[in-house]
Amino acid sequence: METISIEINQEQGFLLAHNMELQFAAIFGGMIVMFLFEGLLPRNTASSNQTNRLISNLSLALINHFSIIIYSAFFIVTVSKFQPDSPLLSYFKLSDIPTFCIFFLLMEFVNYAIHRAFHHIPFLWKIHRVHHTDIEVDTTTSHRHHPIEPLLGVIIMTPVIFIIGAPAIIMIIYSLLHTVVSVVSHSNIQLPQKLDNFLRWFIITPDFHRMHHASDQQYTDSNYGGITPWFDYLFKTATRIDFVKISKMEVGLDKFRSSNDNRLDKVLLNPFVTSD
Repeated sequence: METISIEINQEQGFLLAHNMELQFAAIFGGMIVMFLFEGLLPRNTASSNQTNRLISNLSLALINHFSIIIYSAFFIVTVSKFQPDSPLLSYFKLSDIPTFCIFFLLMEFVNYAIHRAFHHIPFLWKIHRVHHTDIEVDTTTSHRHHPIEPLLGVIIMTPVIFIIGAPAIIMIIYSLLHTVVSVVSHSNIQLPQKLDNFLRWFIITPDFHRMHHASDQQYTDSNYGGITPWFDYLFKTATRIDFVKISKMEVGLDKFRSSNDNRLDKVLLNPFVTSD
C-alpha cells in the first residue's frame, strides 16, 4: 500500500509541476491528432480559403495560452488573500473521487452559466462572437477566442474555485479534461449516427456542438455545455437537427463571412469596430 501511495504522489507531483506544459500539449497536440482524423473522417468539406482563419485560430490559441498563465498568476495571488478559511468542499470529509465528482458538476454548471451569459449579455456577446465568426468549424476553432474572453473567465472563475476549495490536482485534471473535450467537440469529424446518439447523453460530441455554431440564432443560442450536455438537457437548451442535414448546415454568423474578416487584425478588432 505504501508503494502505491508513493506512486500516486509522484504522479500528482508531476501534474502539479508540469501543468502548463500539459495544457500546451493538450491544446496543440490535440489539434494535430484531430486534424489527422479530420482528414480521414471529415464531417464537412471546407468551402472557402482556409489560410486567414487557420493563421488567426492558431495565433489566438498561442496568445491565449500564454495570456492565461499571466492572468492566472496575478489573480490567484490576489484572490488567495481573501480565500475563505473553510472552503465549500472542506465541510465534507470526502475521498478524492467523490470530491472530483462534486467539483466536476459544480464547474460544469458554472461554465454552462457563464457561456449562456456570454450569449445573452450584449457587451459579453461582442467579445464572445469572435469564436462564432469562424465560417468553418474544425479543431482549431476550439481556441478561437478573443484574448479578453479568457481574462474575464479567469476573473470570474478564480474566486469561484477558491470558494469551492478543491485540491489543486483535481482542478488540473478537470482543466485538462475540458481542454481535450473542447478540441474534440469542435473537430470536423463524422461519428456514426448511433454512436453519436449514445455518446451525446454523456459528453459533448462534434455534432452536438456543431449546432452551437450554426448561423441560425435559435441554434447558436443552444448547446452550451463544455464537457457534458447535462445542463443543456436540464434547462432545455439542447437542440438538434436531422443527422444528414448537419453537414449541410451553415456555420458562423450572418456577418463577418469574408476571408478578409478572418485576418488576425480584423478578428482582434471585431468586438470594438462593429455592432450587431
